[in-house]
Amino acid sequence: MGFRQTARFSGRGLSTNFFSVGIFIALASPALSFAMPTTINYDALEFNSSGQSMWGAGNAPGLDIDRFLGVEWNESVTVGGFTGGIETVTVSYPHPHLPSGWECHGVLCTSGHFHNSGTIHEHTENLGTIDTTTGAQATARTSGKVGFQFGLSVDSGSVETTVDFDADLLVPDSNVLRPNEFFGLNPNSSLVGGQLATNFPELSASLDAIVGVRASVDGEVCAALLGCQTASTGQLGFADQTIPIVSFNENSNGQIKILGALDPALFQFDNEINIPSTIPGGSFGGVTVHVPDADASGGVVGNKLVASGQDDLIKLTADLDGLALAPLGLPGGGVSVNAGILSVSADLIDIDTGPILTIVQNFEYTPTLLVDLVFDNPVMIAGMAAAQTSWSGLWSALPDIALLSRKTLVTPTFSVQGMLTNNTLLGIDGIFQLDILKASFALEALGLSFDLGQVGPLFQVLERSNLFNTPPLFSNTFALSGFQSIQGDAFLIRTVPEPGTIVLFITGLLFIGFKVRSVSLTDADKQSSTGAKKLTTAW
Repeated sequence: MGFRQTARFSGRGLSTNFFSVGIFIALASPALSFAMPTTINYDALEFNSSGQSMWGAGNAPGLDIDRFLGVEWNESVTVGGFTGGIETVTVSYPHPHLPSGWECHGVLCTSGHFHNSGTIHEHTENLGTIDTTTGAQATARTSGKVGFQFGLSVDSGSVETTVDFDADLLVPDSNVLRPNEFFGLNPNSSLVGGQLATNFPELSASLDAIVGVRASVDGEVCAALLGCQTASTGQLGFADQTIPIVSFNENSNGQIKILGALDPALFQFDNEINIPSTIPGGSFGGVTVHVPDADASGGVVGNKLVASGQDDLIKLTADLDGLALAPLGLPGGGVSVNAGILSVSADLIDIDTGPILTIVQNFEYTPTLLVDLVFDNPVMIAGMAAAQTSWSGLWSALPDIALLSRKTLVTPTFSVQGMLTNNTLLGIDGIFQLDILKASFALEALGLSFDLGQVGPLFQVLERSNLFNTPPLFSNTFALSGFQSIQGDAFLIRTVPEPGTIVLFITGLLFIGFKVRSVSLTDADKQSSTGAKKLTTAW
């Protein structure tokens, strides 16, 4: 009896252990591993845009014309000609047949063929070739270009932009993520670099004369059996020559040139126009008109790109020393001295002051990172009733999603959008310039003149400061476009196994447990029966 009891206890204990372990594994397996989300990084997302207008949305209109107005030619003419050529010389002779009709071939008559006996036919022998070319020929060629090259470039003002973003998100651990359970991806992004640059409106034009002519004559004379001789003049004339006629603001220099040189009789940008005083040689000041080129450039400041640029438009200066000395009949601070062979021309003092009118442009661009998500299996998206295979919007506003499949592959495509602000205004700067002793020296002796150059100023003060800025003459905020899209690496999201899988696992463990218990009980009964038989026999 005691043995049977022991056997029954052993079977029940084994099945109970299997059952307990199965329940523990099934319920605790998701928690056996730490729930560690995976970080997906998208670094160095660089977006570029170029040729966009600085005044409003869209491309910057402009012109770029480079056109030739004239004639070009490339002609040739040939006179004379040749007769004859390479000819083959042959000789024919009669060849009688032997009475037998056999015709030998070769010196030793090693080969041949039969003909009708007594007949005659002609044989032809090739003696080689000769050149019978005879005659003369000349070819004249000419090419050239004569006319005007017209160039016109107009830029209405354009913006070049580079934006660098870093972005990342968190993918939940597949050990804790269940199907149909909503979860967030915790997106994050930062503006880590970029550049904002503008090209101020520009206009330039040019007209050049182009002259070029080339010619050559080649000749050849041939005589039969004597060969040919050639001769050539080589190339005559000259290559294309470019002669500047007139140009305006080429290379943004603000200059007007005639025949490639500045004409003092013409108004020139960036050159001061003197305001003469009543004293001969004196001046009350001057006016300088500039062609502004207020290109702006800048980079990242906080969460946006900032750029500024300015350039002079009009400069007004008053010659204070000239104004002060004019009532005294003196020509400013300038003096001229001739001391024998030495000639000195000097400005003892020169004081200029006045306002400078400038063009100022300030730009700000605030970019925002966007994304298009494509799911290879439909997912549920928070706020949407039906399953979706894609979503588009702000990266920072990624919605919660729920997977309907065991695994889903997500492919992101990034882009940027943002608003550009342009504030264009006038700035008023004040300038004060003091020059002490500027002089030039020359020596004249024995009928010769030597220019010794100039010195100074020996002392100088130059100060320029901004007095104030006007309210914006132009202000506009608009969408800046032209950026390309960037497709990022796809990432995979998985879920834990379905509950049905766990139920099957538990059922299997229970079956194994009951099976083991049944086997244990059977073995115990057999051993008990054997013991009883032995006891009966002994009895």
